[in-house]
Amino acid sequence: MAFPTLNFAYFFLLVLTVSWSLRSYRREQKAFLLLASWYFYARFNLKLLSFLVLSSLVNYGIGEALWETKDQKKRKRLLVIGLVSNVLFLGFFKYYNFFRENLEQFTEFLGLSSHLPILEIALPLGISFYTFQGMAYLVDVYKDNAVRPKTLLDFLLFQSFFPQILAGPICSSKELLPQIMAPAPQEIPEVSRAISLIVTGLFKKIVLATFLATHMVDDAFRSPELYSSLELLIVVYAYTAQVYLDFSGYTDMARGIGLLLGFRIPENFNHPYRATNIGDFWRRWHITFSRWLRLYIYFPLGGSKCSRLRCYFNLLVTFVVCGIWHGPTWGFVIWGFIHSLALISYKASLDIRRDLGIDVSGPFPWWRHFLGWFATISLCAFARIWFKASDLTVVSEFWAGLFEFSLYGQGFELMVIFITALTIWMNFYGYRVFNAFVAMNERIPELFRAPAWVVMAIVVFMLQPNDVAPFIYFGF
Repeated sequence: MAFPTLNFAYFFLLVLTVSWSLRSYRREQKAFLLLASWYFYARFNLKLLSFLVLSSLVNYGIGEALWETKDQKKRKRLLVIGLVSNVLFLGFFKYYNFFRENLEQFTEFLGLSSHLPILEIALPLGISFYTFQGMAYLVDVYKDNAVRPKTLLDFLLFQSFFPQILAGPICSSKELLPQIMAPAPQEIPEVSRAISLIVTGLFKKIVLATFLATHMVDDAFRSPELYSSLELLIVVYAYTAQVYLDFSGYTDMARGIGLLLGFRIPENFNHPYRATNIGDFWRRWHITFSRWLRLYIYFPLGGSKCSRLRCYFNLLVTFVVCGIWHGPTWGFVIWGFIHSLALISYKASLDIRRDLGIDVSGPFPWWRHFLGWFATISLCAFARIWFKASDLTVVSEFWAGLFEFSLYGQGFELMVIFITALTIWMNFYGYRVFNAFVAMNERIPELFRAPAWVVMAIVVFMLQPNDVAPFIYFGF
């Protein structure tokens, strides 16, 4: 029951109606939203709902013990237990088979054998997101930097809120819990903005991202030998456009749905493809996850408040963890390693220029901004070959095809180039179009707003080129 489906539309209209009818009964409203969230999650896999509930209960229990305990040694012990529990929970579901397969290969290389059992493990959807949200809560409680839930119900809804449970944004307790514990608003905040977010998110996902996925991109990564070097080059940039359209489209819908229910979910993308350096890119891309990496991996390792070599090492570790978080393949590990090297190089260049007395804050001429932008988006695009390819064999075939310098292969479509260019343009000027769209919705007379919004949704669905491609980040 993903967002861009009729089943979800029926579900959400029912949830929206019942939720607002209960606004004078806040506890009952929250209980209903929790049950709706669990039902939404159970529609993907009923058996795996129990793991979401169990994870939430464990984090709540350890969090409450941390709130009540003043002894610092006990608090540290509780924090370690909580973090280890979450890591083991995530590691078993997400990385057990990866570890078993690689251990088996290594022991065979040594002439030995391993005896770890082969397990058919179903990966719970959204496990990385709600596990990381729970871990962040425990660390924040330990540091006295969290908001304490008034009841178990408040915390369970914080961990399970259906608009953001499958692919984020990863919310801190300060962002979501105060809204959950506050009295219900008496009217929907920013209705026009909420609808605009949902409609633009739908358009990004089911029209633009789906077109790219089903025209060239998926086929080229499945069989790169069928495509020319020029076509593969187009696919590299088309896939990086698809990832943005897919993920930011989901986030737009999640934020819009949250607003209609009376909750403000944090922004997760700030026009990342207009970044002119890799540091700026990671401040704009998947903002809540970048913040998580910074606060809970990079800073505890020492951040930049240490020697330069140690700082570079901290970046390396942080982004290898980032790669591993995305999935149990060597492709993701290499992707994270590439970004770590890029960030280390960028940080080192800043350090060297500061040592030489060169002003690194600008202003810079336009051509320097352009070169920085082109280098940044190209780095992100080519690194995603490892991100997208099913295995390292496909990666090598893809790179081999890029260096054949051929022009003609399976063929390419001009619409793929157009959508890719449009995606980049959106990162520079899309906010103006979005704000104009919100203003247009505001000007629609109230009597005609609901019918107009239904028509907009129908038009978007009519533009859908094929069956909606699965959300990329549902796999993480």
